[in-house]
Amino acid sequence: MEWLWHVNERDEVLGKIARDEAHRRELRHRSGVVLLRDERSRVFLTQRAASKRIFPNTYDTSASFHVSYGESYEEAAGREALEELGLTGPLRKLGKFCHDDPPEHQYVMVFAMDYRGEPIVLDPSEATSGCFYTQAEAERIAHTEPCTPWLADALRALAAADARQSP
Repeated sequence: MEWLWHVNERDEVLGKIARDEAHRRELRHRSGVVLLRDERSRVFLTQRAASKRIFPNTYDTSASFHVSYGESYEEAAGREALEELGLTGPLRKLGKFCHDDPPEHQYVMVFAMDYRGEPIVLDPSEATSGCFYTQAEAERIAHTEPCTPWLADALRALAAADARQSP
């Protein structure tokens, strides 16, 4: 059984909850995404596997995950980058948003990871393919193609972080 952090509307911990129960009862829990960026600032989007129970066959971030009870957002992001992409490396926290789209009611922490040219090894149970897109292309996909409902919010967090870094 997978245990998650059960949190309130301010992301304060209420305890732990089983993942299936969190989804069945639509209770708020912690999750996150990793956006992989290459040297040209393109973002890697994946196509979720058909076998996924939630939002199958849709575009998604580079890696998306639930935060297991007992681990931090950062630990979960590192674990999932390795499991879903086969990559390790420094992660930058870009921000957090609250997302409500049944059965998901979650706080989503957004991380960026720089792509350094190493092979990307997708976990076939998570994603069937992936590709780098410009920010504009990724935003078009998020608004016109079947995608996870959190993709557009994650791309907004990425754009906002880029704007903060611009002189």
